[in-house]
Amino acid sequence: MEKVYLDYHQVVGRSHKLTLLLGNFDGLHRGHLELVIAGKKATEGDLGVLLFDKNPADFFLNGKSHSVLTSLDDRLRLFEAEKLEVAYILKIDKEFFDLSPEDFIEKILKPLSPERIIVGTDYTFGKDAAGSDELLKKSFIVDQVSLLDYEGKKVSTQRIIADLAAGDLASANGQLGRDYEIHGTIAHGFENGRKIGFPTANLSFSTPYALPKNGVYLGLAYLRGRPYQTLINVGINPTIGLLKKPKVECYLEGFSGNAYGETLYVTFSKRLRDEMTFKNLEELKAQIEKDKAAFR
Repeated sequence: MEKVYLDYHQVVGRSHKLTLLLGNFDGLHRGHLELVIAGKKATEGDLGVLLFDKNPADFFLNGKSHSVLTSLDDRLRLFEAEKLEVAYILKIDKEFFDLSPEDFIEKILKPLSPERIIVGTDYTFGKDAAGSDELLKKSFIVDQVSLLDYEGKKVSTQRIIADLAAGDLASANGQLGRDYEIHGTIAHGFENGRKIGFPTANLSFSTPYALPKNGVYLGLAYLRGRPYQTLINVGINPTIGLLKKPKVECYLEGFSGNAYGETLYVTFSKRLRDEMTFKNLEELKAQIEKDKAAFR
């Protein structure tokens, strides 16, 4: 997939036939993937997507969570897996959100010259979100994709974040259409896990990921291109010493060695239990042995 970074002040397009997906794509959940499916059916040339290089929520105090389900790198990787030909990444700042809907069309969309645009029925754009599909249709062929429901409610990024916070991993993964995944850098911790025979990888994040409710999860960890069954603890370590904010640490079954500074991808497949306080490290060790039964 070609990646094209754009300055919104001076957008330059390509000569290929282009079907363009528009949306926030802040979670790349099943609702967003419906646009990809519609785009593949409609396009006679390249299928592309327009993304922002920053989280738009970071520029506003709108009461919504500023946590994210996907970083820009995550989205690019997922769109590449969906076989899109091109991703346009628009570099944005606070002034970008002063663009009127008409300016957004004239300065950004028309230079890209899409033959067709695919949007969801709730898509808006431009200052104060005043632009709608009706305005787009004055300049482009526009296909609208209906919003997707999951268990009777609309699939949305904010709903998924809320489900994760409530510990409802099944609902979150059901809306995503995949196991929730995050990635970070393996950093030094207190090494208490090593002392009881369960060394863990402590993750440091450059992305403000939405974390699942504190507890222990079963999942997969990908290190150096290889998958490992993993127990994931999200929490504040009540047995060893309370932390001010939750951290993520992973026990990788079958891995030994030093991986500090390397990137670890982690998927959350199943919630096993709440975070617990133990009288001592021996009790903690015994519980981890019980948790490992989930590997089977």
